[in-house]
Amino acid sequence: MEGETVIAGVDTHKDVHVLCLLDGLGRKIWSGSFGADPEGYDRLAEAIGDPGSCMVVGVEGTASYGAGLTRRLVELGYNVVEVLRPKRDKARPGEGKSDPLDAERAARKAASGRGCSVPKSQDGWVEAVRQLYVARRLAVATSTSCVACAKSMLTTAPGALGERFRGRERPKDLMPLLARGRKAGDALEESVLASLRSVA
Repeated sequence: MEGETVIAGVDTHKDVHVLCLLDGLGRKIWSGSFGADPEGYDRLAEAIGDPGSCMVVGVEGTASYGAGLTRRLVELGYNVVEVLRPKRDKARPGEGKSDPLDAERAARKAASGRGCSVPKSQDGWVEAVRQLYVARRLAVATSTSCVACAKSMLTTAPGALGERFRGRERPKDLMPLLARGRKAGDALEESVLASLRSVA
């Protein structure tokens, strides 16, 4: 859209991003879909045109599906803002899920500045620490779930299996013992113990 002042909005997804362009008066002038990959990012930028003629690009999901696109647009010199995705229960009556409509809403929100924010930086030490934090949070949550699962299984364990681990409720004591658990009794008890070993 060379030579025109435009406002852009992008509805992002895992495989496809949908772009909507408005003119300087807020009239819809074009929309289209692009692959969510480096080639698609560049084609989308070409559709928007010169960064100097684009007032703003509103992108939904700049920290998730739109992260790669956001980085590329910023590199190219576009003014990019994060636009909050509308909750489905907040959609206006008669409006179903529509990617082109969502892209148009993103453009209009970006133009108005309502519900927008500066995209989080996706580089530098802050992003490096964020990635480590995400991994640690998942590890802690998984560990907590495994401990709860093991204790639940022991509570209902058949025969004397539960008695073998009574008094060892602390995770740092219990989980290593379960991981080293050997055969116990009949086929049912061995099945439970094998499951406990797997969880531990």
